[in-house]
Amino acid sequence: AILARASANHILRLGLALLPGMAPVKRGSSPAPPRERGGSEANGEKTKGSDPKAKQESDGEKFVAPPRPTGLRGSVVTLHMLLFASVALFAFLGELMVHPIPEGKFEKKDGTLIDLNDFDPIELGPFPKCHPHFDEHEFLAENGTRIWRKNSEAPSGGPYPVGHPENPEWVAKSNADAHKENQENRFTWAGLQPNFHLLALATLCVFLGSKHGVWVFTEPPETREAAQLLQKEDAYWFPVMGSCVLFGMFLVLKYLGTDFVKMAISAGVVFMCMFGVGTNLDQLIAVVRIKPMKPLFRIPYFDQDMNLVELLGMCIGAAMAYGFMVSKNWIINNVFGVSFCLVGIKMISLSSYKTGAIMLVGLFFYDVFWVFGSKSVFGSNVMVSVAKGVEAPIKLMFPRSLGGCGKLLHSMLGLGDIVVPGIFIAFLAKWDAVKMGEGKSGSFVYLNTTMVAYILSLITTVSIMLFFNAAQPALLYIVPYVLITSLMVAFSRGEFKELWNYVITEDEESSTADKNTEEKKDS
Repeated sequence: AILARASANHILRLGLALLPGMAPVKRGSSPAPPRERGGSEANGEKTKGSDPKAKQESDGEKFVAPPRPTGLRGSVVTLHMLLFASVALFAFLGELMVHPIPEGKFEKKDGTLIDLNDFDPIELGPFPKCHPHFDEHEFLAENGTRIWRKNSEAPSGGPYPVGHPENPEWVAKSNADAHKENQENRFTWAGLQPNFHLLALATLCVFLGSKHGVWVFTEPPETREAAQLLQKEDAYWFPVMGSCVLFGMFLVLKYLGTDFVKMAISAGVVFMCMFGVGTNLDQLIAVVRIKPMKPLFRIPYFDQDMNLVELLGMCIGAAMAYGFMVSKNWIINNVFGVSFCLVGIKMISLSSYKTGAIMLVGLFFYDVFWVFGSKSVFGSNVMVSVAKGVEAPIKLMFPRSLGGCGKLLHSMLGLGDIVVPGIFIAFLAKWDAVKMGEGKSGSFVYLNTTMVAYILSLITTVSIMLFFNAAQPALLYIVPYVLITSLMVAFSRGEFKELWNYVITEDEESSTADKNTEEKKDS
């Protein structure tokens, strides 16, 4: 769940922090490569060459951003276009699956229609949403009468009667049917479409977010957008805070899961995503123009400048937010989810490779426990329960078939499985930019190689999920692929020690802040 694993700095600056204990960073206090004291200049003349570590001002303090890699602007714009085209294409293909089903009817998988009153839970499983007894099962009371009872009221350890999702006969039958269906459709478009959809959106989000993150990283200090810098201490706390948030949401949904509570949670997440749309549109236009828009006004409490493009994006986001709250449309969900992923990957930066390794390893065990181990401890799969219980853009949805009630059935991928590895891969992209600035590399070697590993990890996740017909902790496969691949590249290039010791620090902005303060006083 994204609320347990990632945050976006723009949202943090609006007072909606997703990770407690991480303070917002002022605009302009963005991460930059480490600064060196002295030795970079002699007699007031700058040392020649493209090495960013040598480009220091005479005071030896102010960092000058490394050169922006050639072709980066075109790459960022092209990737935005590809991502937009992918979202639109798969939205169109997903909606092609939909066809009307008469009211009071249910469509079986073979295409035959039956009356809802003739729905057989032994053959077809739990009652669907369009059935009057949805989320209920028939229960034989002690006096011999048959009554309807909520599925949540069944004993946690069973026995689970017919009509309950965990009825053992139904679980065995549904697993066998799903395995057979997967075998039949593995090389057909019906079976491949949701997997291609997942691979396209997840891969483009990480690749685009990493490239755009380099653009922000190489921006001059006076125009650079603020970013959240994660230190080792933050990485240690990630699994702990993530577990607290995830389990807290699980308890809220289980014991206070009224429609009002669910709507409130959805509204909060959608509200945050609304700002993400404005941020992404603003940053895209800044790339196209090669300079940011001029601010229209400033919000002092949040220390945030607002410009025309950002306001326009927020208005578009507000219209989409209203549409989502009314319809829970999966396309709007994905647009918000993609937007949120991009903001997170671009605007959250790791301070070092070690920080990223700690974060990935910690969340590796976090994901495994909450997907595989939580059911034996708490009686339910906490991760899956939250993902399905919260109707909000905390996951991407990929249509795989049409349900019997005429609603699309989806596969899902949590946003954290995109943002968390994306933040790590974005750090490697920045390292690529530094090495290119030093003239020691001619391309994004680390980024490109690790992206291949990320794609392979997603293919592995999907394959195992289909084989076992069970939810999988994606980070169980993503973390080893990404970490081992990045280490192999570093060792093969003889740069492991340099990469391991490389640290990104925050720019000092005291002089700029003091200047702005005095200007306000004079005015």
